[in-house]
Amino acid sequence: MALLNAVVLTSKTIKGGRNKVRISVAHNGDTRYIVTDIILDSNKEFKNGVVVKRADAAMLNTKIRSILQRYQSALDELEYINGLTCPELVFQLKNAGSYKHRTLKSIYEEYMNNAHIKPGTAKGYQCIWHNIVRYTGDKILAEHITHGTILGLDKFLRDRNMKPTSVRTNLVFLMVLLNYAKRCGYVQFRVDPFFGYELPKMEVRQSWLTVEEIKHIRDFKTNKSNLAKCRDLFMLSYYLGGINITDLLDINFKEQGRMLHYVRKKTAHRPKMNKFVEFEIPHEAQEIINRYLDKDGFISASNMQRRDRMHSFFDHNIPLLSQATGIKQLIYYSARKSFSQHAFDLGISTSIIDYILGHRVDKGGTSLYAYITVTPDMASNAVRKVLDNLK
Repeated sequence: MALLNAVVLTSKTIKGGRNKVRISVAHNGDTRYIVTDIILDSNKEFKNGVVVKRADAAMLNTKIRSILQRYQSALDELEYINGLTCPELVFQLKNAGSYKHRTLKSIYEEYMNNAHIKPGTAKGYQCIWHNIVRYTGDKILAEHITHGTILGLDKFLRDRNMKPTSVRTNLVFLMVLLNYAKRCGYVQFRVDPFFGYELPKMEVRQSWLTVEEIKHIRDFKTNKSNLAKCRDLFMLSYYLGGINITDLLDINFKEQGRMLHYVRKKTAHRPKMNKFVEFEIPHEAQEIINRYLDKDGFISASNMQRRDRMHSFFDHNIPLLSQATGIKQLIYYSARKSFSQHAFDLGISTSIIDYILGHRVDKGGTSLYAYITVTPDMASNAVRKVLDNLK
């Protein structure tokens, strides 16, 4: 059985020879200490577990008893404590009841530290958090978030001329934080704050382009090097089956040879997904690859531009390319969306399109794919058919 006592350790003096009152936790033949905020001028002011020789001794002793009672109550609620080591028991006591009065900020920080979040996604979450905290403040308790808070945040974001999709993204992240807090037992709601609230609908953006628009981009002439590079690398994505920029920049083309072979980074860790994408590199793509290949075999828009800044290159130049070509819905992702749509329009099997995109092949749950598989030759022929459609 664990024993709790208030003690002062003469070996643990702080500046000025003062001492902090600690709570000793004796358990399973070991003793650990929980430091309190009660500070005495010397160890002579503490005797037999109580504060003496001080004008405020009665008040401090009341506070010590309150601390002991709180930890004893937490101890009484714990089950199977004999299986815990003394350090583990101290951790449980220090964190018992921590679900009460947790600030939303502390929950956000814990979630960001504990969840498996990609760096790029983490930056997005940080921006969303700043939007939320501008409305709620950083000291609001999670238990004080109500349906009114949700409605108020929705109005606050809309008043800042935020698009419905962005408002939805912000509210969904707040929902994620509250669900995390509920799963951890940090907060309980009699009525869920999101009950009865309808999230703004997602804006479906038509980002795929027609065959004529793709041809227009391909044939676009410009004397500006940044637009020419943006055009070429956009077309390279299309020529390589709508490859994402993250995957494109990670491929060493000196090691590829005639065939393109890569594992899609976004789905590499997911079960039941294609392990790799493989098809023959079309000559249209090879011409662009040769033009922008660096000495190490990777694609780079400029010798002076680091590969980790390529996203910024497209963020800046795609809008300029859109303006120059007159294609308003142009984004980098249009290459992937357009390739998929054009392949589908040409009657190419959806399983082959999924293979080229690196998607799951058996989305329908059919057992057929336990017996057959999409081959690189099938993918190569499909890519060739889509590119020939541009001629």
